[in-house]
Amino acid sequence: MMEKLHKSFSFLFLIATLSITGVFAKNSIGSNAKVSLATAPPIVYSPVIYWQNCSKPLTAIPSAGGTLNWYLTNLPAEISTPIAPTPITTTIGSTVTYYVTQTIGGVESSPRTPIVVNVAADNGATILNPRCDPSQIPTYSLDYTPPATVNNSVMFDWSNNILISNTYNFTYSIQGGPVVVGTTGTSHWLVPNMLPGQSATLILSSASHPCVPSQTIICSVPCGSSTVTPTFNPILPFCAGTPAPSLPATSIEGITGTWSPATISNTASGNYVFTPDPIAYPCALPKTVSVTVTPLVAPTFSGIPAVVCQGAPAPVLPLISSNATPITGTWSPFPVNTATLGTTVYTFTPTPGQPCVSATLTTTSIRIDPVLTPTFAPVGPICTGTTLSALPTTSTNGITGTWSPALNNTATTTYTFTPTAGQCATTTTITITVNPNVVPTFAPVGPICSGAALPPLPTVSTNGINGTWSPATINNTATTTYTFTPSAGQCATNTTMTIVVNPLIDPNFTDLSICSGSTPPNLDLVSPNGITGTWSPSSIDNTTSGAYVFTPDAPQCATIKTINVTVNPSNTLQTLAWAVTDAFTKNQIVTITATAAGNYLYQLDSGPFQTSPVFENVASGMHSITVKDVNGCSTPLTENDILIIGYPKYFTPNGDAYNDTWNIFELKDQLATKIYIFDRYGKLLKDISPTGAGWDGTYIGQPMPASDYWFTVEYEEQGIVKKYKSHFSLKR
Repeated sequence: MMEKLHKSFSFLFLIATLSITGVFAKNSIGSNAKVSLATAPPIVYSPVIYWQNCSKPLTAIPSAGGTLNWYLTNLPAEISTPIAPTPITTTIGSTVTYYVTQTIGGVESSPRTPIVVNVAADNGATILNPRCDPSQIPTYSLDYTPPATVNNSVMFDWSNNILISNTYNFTYSIQGGPVVVGTTGTSHWLVPNMLPGQSATLILSSASHPCVPSQTIICSVPCGSSTVTPTFNPILPFCAGTPAPSLPATSIEGITGTWSPATISNTASGNYVFTPDPIAYPCALPKTVSVTVTPLVAPTFSGIPAVVCQGAPAPVLPLISSNATPITGTWSPFPVNTATLGTTVYTFTPTPGQPCVSATLTTTSIRIDPVLTPTFAPVGPICTGTTLSALPTTSTNGITGTWSPALNNTATTTYTFTPTAGQCATTTTITITVNPNVVPTFAPVGPICSGAALPPLPTVSTNGINGTWSPATINNTATTTYTFTPSAGQCATNTTMTIVVNPLIDPNFTDLSICSGSTPPNLDLVSPNGITGTWSPSSIDNTTSGAYVFTPDAPQCATIKTINVTVNPSNTLQTLAWAVTDAFTKNQIVTITATAAGNYLYQLDSGPFQTSPVFENVASGMHSITVKDVNGCSTPLTENDILIIGYPKYFTPNGDAYNDTWNIFELKDQLATKIYIFDRYGKLLKDISPTGAGWDGTYIGQPMPASDYWFTVEYEEQGIVKKYKSHFSLKR
């Protein structure tokens, strides 16, 4: 072939070696001739194309019974390896030749068969559309009746995009049977001699392109109407524990296979699956068979009491069980004896011959108990309203039951305990005594005055209840309510007592001040806030200062009050001296001096008295001053002729009779005094006398505008002639 396909499937080469003895005719063969059989080479495909960097061993197809021997060279001295080499494919365009032989029966084929490997770029070649050709898979309506057979075949086909060669290596097997190896140059392969239901698995690869992925195709011959379900004779139910029947190895139709589980259990019912032999009967379906194992039934009984009270009527032991299928039998001992205390075991023996009855005997125990009286710890007595815990539903000797009536914590009540059914016990009663609560009584305490001593509160009431008070400490400074809590174990309620504490009132007398030798006032026996009492000393001494103590009369809640009476000396105030600042001073100050020693108060004009003898910012004009003793212990003295000389800062000649003219009237007693008025430019507008009406704000009969105007004045002060210059405002 063009691809240099070496197909040596079964070629044998005969080599004769002759050994001749005696005389032979020409061309005769002696009887001692030796004959050897040469071994055929394996099937290979060469050249092959490997994709760059493809890592895949070389392949060759040996003959039946042959083993492959691989060589990297054709040198005679090279030792072979059974492991196929993996070509080096790193370089595109490179070519490497490998060699292979096969050995059959110890004889190696010769010469070595070359395999040329060419390395190329992967061109994406692949085997396309592998499938089972439906036109080559027949369908049959022939009924399947073994051992008749029907020969069928399946056709595999495919296509490719391999550009160099269409030669393929393949292997296939039918239903997992022997593997068939081969090579084809077509795009299909027929597998003959198959039965309905059988499948063939074909593995296909490219002979010329080992790196192209192989494809696996599975094709099957349809069963069609040849499908069969195995049937078996039914397996009858049997009793648990008896020998189990065997599962049949062959169905009624003669189909063989295996069971799962393989054997029947004799302890429980179950399902068993028969799987037909897939090779011999590929069209046979699995079959599930149900096997019923009837469990052994133990007799059961209901209504037999476990406990019977001594002397009670004996319960009847039934001779037929309460099972769905009743079981008959007898009891031993029989009947039940309720006269003797203790436990007796009664055994039921089934009547022989009843199917699937457990061989284990059924027993029941009946205990004969004495009749008990329930006992309980006593409860109470209690006080009315005390919380009662629920009465115990189990007695101290283990009897359970219920109580009636409901608990009552307000009245003495008898309660009945009724044992729960099934216990050997009688009813019993318990009485709970409920005592009424007593209110503790106490003698009242107080009211008291704040700070008065209080005795401890009594811990036993007048009606004999002992207990404690809260708060425990008595408060003698504020009204407090105290709670008396009876000690435990007494049927008594809490009670309270309020002790009123009245606050102490301070008699609101004030200190007094009198002049020495004057008639002293009487000390009042009732304070302005209504507290009565007495004084010590009882009258005021007008010669000496001292303290006088007022003691309130009982039972008034008032404090003792002490006042101080100050006796001030009588002063003789005869004359006053004063000094004033210079005329026209901005802050005119008057300073007064009293001629007699003492504490004085000073008054300017009709203003308030003050302790300081200095008056500042005094207005111009004539003023009076008054001086008096701070304690009134002298006759006040007044001086009226205190002159403060100043000038008006403005005037308003608008004809309203207020400030219509400007003058310095404080100088009216200085007849020779002249006052000159100028405008702001120094022009003399008017000269006036302090004894006259003053300037009316005109010049030559015409009103002057609103502005500042200047003046000069010569006057006499303390015998000294002085001159003063300043300005004032004319406002319109």
